[in-house]
Amino acid sequence: MTGRLKILFKVIQRRVLAGESRDAVFADYNLLTDAEKAEIIAALDAETEGTSNA
Repeated sequence: MTGRLKILFKVIQRRVLAGESRDAVFADYNLLTDAEKAEIIAALDAETEGTSNA
């Protein structure tokens, strides 16, 4: 993941954790390619799996 994507991932992650839907958040970032979106979604899912055991 590039530096730009890492920063964007953190922004998207915070917005999703704050209660926004993932689709609504991605709608604001229409310049992302499908590959970049897939990479961010995979990272979000990996982070979610690690925190869902609470």
